[in-house]
Formats: sequence, C-alpha cells, structure tokens
Amino acid sequence: MQLSSNSPYALAPGAGKPMAWFDATITLKASCPEMGVTEVTIRPGEEPPFHIHQKEDEWFYLLEGEVRFHVGTENYQGIAGTFVSFPRGIPHTFTVESPSAHFLVLNTPGGFEHMFELGPRTPDEAVHAMAAYGMDVVAPHPRQAAAA
Repeated sequence: MQLSSNSPYALAPGAGKPMAWFDATITLKASCPEMGVTEVTIRPGEEPPFHIHQKEDEWFYLLEGEVRFHVGTENYQGIAGTFVSFPRGIPHTFTVESPSAHFLVLNTPGGFEHMFELGPRTPDEAVHAMAAYGMDVVAPHPRQAAAA
C-alpha cells in the first residue's frame, strides 16, 4: 500500500492491509517514503524487546487500553488519548498493562512499517525481522528481564 505523499487518500474504518506480529492485529494504514502508519491491537506478552531505530522517529497514539511506555530511562503511563514520542537512537519499548491495547503507530521516514509483512510469530523471528529493517535489539522486554 504505497502512497504518493501529494495525493488524497482515505480508508474506511477497519480497512488496510493486514499484517502480523505474534498474534497481534497489525493493519497497514499508510506508507510512503515520508511516513508510515499502522493500527495495532496487541496483548501482554506480544510487545517487542528494547530496541533502537537508527533511521526512524516513532510516535504512538493510544486509542484504548493501558500501556507503560519505556523510552530510554523514562517511563510514561498511558491511557486512551496518550501520545508518546520514541526518537531515533533511543532504546524503547512498551508494556501492555490491560487485557489488550489499541493504538496507532506513526513513523518518519516511512519504510519500517513493512517489517510486519514478514509476519514474525516467535521471539527469534521478531529479532530477525527487526534487524532486517535496521533496528537493533539492545535488551529483553522488561517483563522477560524481571522473570530472569
């Protein structure tokens, strides 16, 4: 779903290209060289490990649920309506603290949203997919780190 950044574009509710990350629901809403947008519904245990984007800035807009966002050494508690910035070069992840969370992810420039087309279903597949799109995994997810 490659867009031209200078053409009008609209999607009906629920429309977009379905993609995968474990058992989460990932829907590609927009992709062009300048920006990517995905809509995500995810449950506890499906979050990514701490990672760094070398090329992209990433933003989350939480629509439903409760999420703790981990950005560098900062933690931000989020409820519906929370907006969080993950600047490139800073380790980040998030923890779903409700039965599920629903949010939009925006990234600039566009491109890494296509990582979900690889459809990772296991932690090893996820690390491989992230590396294929220029992300460096730097630590386990806080849930796994606490269990160790």
